[in-house]
Amino acid sequence: MLKNIALGIAIGLLVMGGIWGLVHLMGDTVAPPALTSESMPGGNKGVMDLICELELDLDGQLALGIKENEPSRITMAQVDFEKNSGWYQGKIAISESRAGTLSLMGTRLKIYRPAMFQRFGVMITGEEFVIDRKTGSFAQSLSLQDGRTVKLIKGTCAKVIKPPF
Repeated sequence: MLKNIALGIAIGLLVMGGIWGLVHLMGDTVAPPALTSESMPGGNKGVMDLICELELDLDGQLALGIKENEPSRITMAQVDFEKNSGWYQGKIAISESRAGTLSLMGTRLKIYRPAMFQRFGVMITGEEFVIDRKTGSFAQSLSLQDGRTVKLIKGTCAKVIKPPF
């Protein structure tokens, strides 16, 4: 009787393994579609105007020793896909007159600009901000001369839809 049970279990496992193998062999092998400009919110052409609500990141504020409390603020940002550049308005910002270089990373737009200035008692060697087109999240960080990267500003952005008039 023990032999019959063991034989039944073995046959059951073989049948299940065969079915599992067939399902995976015959399954859909189509790769997920690549991210294209048509699937990206805002597309990858022309100029994308954004309006953002931004605030200081508490960790970055503490890391740089900023004692003042800055209220959140509404500001503009722009990404130019033809010029591969971008900017946003603010006190510590990649400004329109000195736009940064655009890099596309899936759904994320990264704008970076090298810098060399003293602020908050540290030497800042680079500025960047990243906007995620799916979530609208905004994050600005500063690269410091000592090798640290400090996330200073965070927030949310949305594409500005201009009326047809």
